[in-house]
Amino acid sequence: MGFNVSVAIDEILQITTQALLQFQSSHRPQDLWHMVTPDYSSTAIWLQLTSGDNQDMSAVIAALEDHLEADPLPADVTMRWAGKTYINVVWQNEMVAGMLKSLLGAFVIVFVMMAVLFRSPSFGLLAMVPLTVTIVGVYGLIGWIGKDYDMPIAVLSSLTLGLSVDFAIHFIQRLRDLTAREGSFEKARALMFDEPARAIARNAIVIALGFTPLFFAPLVPYITVGVFMASIMVISGFSTLILLPAVLSWSGRWFFGSAADVGPASTDLQRS
Repeated sequence: MGFNVSVAIDEILQITTQALLQFQSSHRPQDLWHMVTPDYSSTAIWLQLTSGDNQDMSAVIAALEDHLEADPLPADVTMRWAGKTYINVVWQNEMVAGMLKSLLGAFVIVFVMMAVLFRSPSFGLLAMVPLTVTIVGVYGLIGWIGKDYDMPIAVLSSLTLGLSVDFAIHFIQRLRDLTAREGSFEKARALMFDEPARAIARNAIVIALGFTPLFFAPLVPYITVGVFMASIMVISGFSTLILLPAVLSWSGRWFFGSAADVGPASTDLQRS
């Protein structure tokens, strides 16, 4: 039995016309014009997702772009996206890009502030060591586990700068005060790993543990905040107490001049 294409098309048009007439006869006939223009030259294809997650919307956009690349639209047909979820994706991309630029600009500003605070570009550069290591470590970890640079991380980026450099400020200033008082960098270094180092270590541990309850939060952004903040405290504290003394042991004379007796560790330092 043959198949008459023209008859099939006529039947589809009749069914479609009847459906449109019934729709317009409903209690909300104007809803039809939300989906199609009166001349039927444009239409809206409404896709409802099971979640409002921007990652899901981004996956839909990527899938459709891949499909259109393999099977392009006719030359006289155009397509554009709309809808709240799509607007959220566009806004997030713009926001993330802006926050990333702000982070880079703030990094430079922090260095200038450290140089002014310590009245020395060399100490300002030294204070940036824990900050740089923390940023590289945290964002490297984010990329390594496959986590996208999304909105919560972009918003928290500014906190990375303040928290990471805080321990370095206390460490460097306290070391300078002890060096000036003792007249020897070697003695000051031994004293640093008594009360000041314990205070910094306890501060980092307490704050890091304070964010661990967020690991069990029901919402993913809260979990992201908890992991992000705890990682910042651990890495910045470790960098301050390990890397800064290592750098100063290697180049202490450049920072402290004749007061820097940076030879083999003294007996006091070994006991500490």
